[in-house]
Amino acid sequence: MFPKFRKLLGTDGLQRFGLIPFLFMALALVTLLFVGCLRLMEWNRPRDVARAESASGVSVERDISVRLMGRQPRRDVQIAVTSAFSISDARSDRPVYQSDVPIGLSIVAPFRKNGISIGHRTIDSNDVIVTPVRDASIVVAKPTRRGNVPHTYRGRLRIERRGDGLCFTNLVDVESYLYGVLRGELPRSFHSEAFKTQAVAARTYVLYQKRIASPGRTFDVLDHEGSQMYIGVRGEDRIAVRAVDATRGEVCLWNDNEELELFCTYYSSTCGGLSQPVNYFRGSERNIPPLSGNVRCTDCYVSPYYRWKSVRVSKADVTRRIVENYPSVKRIGRITRLEPKAKTSDGRVIRIKLVGAGGLNETLMGEDFRLSVGSRVLKSTNFMIADDGDHFVFSNGRGFGHGVGLCQYGMETKAARGMSYVDILAAYYPGSLVRRVYD
Repeated sequence: MFPKFRKLLGTDGLQRFGLIPFLFMALALVTLLFVGCLRLMEWNRPRDVARAESASGVSVERDISVRLMGRQPRRDVQIAVTSAFSISDARSDRPVYQSDVPIGLSIVAPFRKNGISIGHRTIDSNDVIVTPVRDASIVVAKPTRRGNVPHTYRGRLRIERRGDGLCFTNLVDVESYLYGVLRGELPRSFHSEAFKTQAVAARTYVLYQKRIASPGRTFDVLDHEGSQMYIGVRGEDRIAVRAVDATRGEVCLWNDNEELELFCTYYSSTCGGLSQPVNYFRGSERNIPPLSGNVRCTDCYVSPYYRWKSVRVSKADVTRRIVENYPSVKRIGRITRLEPKAKTSDGRVIRIKLVGAGGLNETLMGEDFRLSVGSRVLKSTNFMIADDGDHFVFSNGRGFGHGVGLCQYGMETKAARGMSYVDILAAYYPGSLVRRVYD
């Protein structure tokens, strides 16, 4: 029995240690190997993922158009295509150029009175679509304060000439788009269930924006916080991809006269304790139940923006920034007084009166005023205002963002405490349902 071990230990060894302990050790070793194999098999076995119910009768278009680098046309932008590619006219689908080899970073600019130049190539069209052979091959060098920073994107790239400038739009499937959104919106440290929550909210938001886009508009959303932060392929880390894949096709719906409908799943960083109704944020918005606000949030206290320090801004700067966004305000002259006209129960400014030196005045929505002064200067509309000579002082600030719908830091705390993404979404969008609209 066990001749190799007998030879190794020798007769004296077996007599010294005894046969029973030796057999016990051998049995333990076999058991450990068996359990280890089972664990490995379990790890590699596909796990069943709970899926939301299917929503029959709700159809969506999955191809998303994302305007890169803002609404305004730009000149001299650098792009690269890292695989073979073709270029077609966006309006007629007529092929206008084909390359069997990639191109490195090349300047794209309007060509004389008509056409577009890409490096040394001239394209005889003012509206083209670049289609790579391989996915994730579009590179756009986006200008920043630190210089041009290359961003890689999936899908295709539309280049439209607008006068002496160009507009760049990424045409991409919604699931691929979401891969590049989640890490733009959330830090990597957030809980996996928070990422799933964000995936469903972001998917619903973009599909809703596509549905309501005006017919003449050639994009659905922007690539910055004016819509959703979209950073492309560099945002595709494991936690983001898993969250998107785990919730594939799932959206938030609400029951509108017995019909399940998409709605605009607004969200912000930190509500500060209480969400506000959507029509206090945008007066023209329909105040549907999931966006009716007044959701008490006791979980965003972990946010660094739950409370923010006083901000001092000169009256001259306030006037300049407001007039840049609302030229009609110029008629009242230098703004010397700010008077909140309506507030929420927790102190958010709904409307604010701007009073000029001569007594003339204008009224803005509180959120429009905040965004004009600066979304990172005034982190929310929940503040108090004091007059300090040539300056306004905004104090007792709470929260970051508009405070409508989902609160991201509150979502994170709820996820860490064990709430599922479906329950978190139901908490922040009362009366909503999570349903799957495609596989």
